[in-house]
Amino acid sequence: MNNNIDPKKMSALLAIASKKLGTSPEALKAQLESGSFDKALGNLPQAKQKKLRQALSDPKSAEMLLSTPQAQEIYKKLQK
Repeated sequence: MNNNIDPKKMSALLAIASKKLGTSPEALKAQLESGSFDKALGNLPQAKQKKLRQALSDPKSAEMLLSTPQAQEIYKKLQK
């Protein structure tokens, strides 16, 4: 995983992505760390797979995703 992203923001990103993928944040994180997240992405349309891969590999894209209202709501919940 990219260590340039704040851990709380990474947790929020994992929470958003895992919800969309129908998996747990922990399972998604494990798949990402092992490089086997293709299985998790298999249920998404190609365009969404590409967007998610980009967000997970590029800190700037991840920051953009995390600035959405949905991400901010999850981020606030994680801070509690």
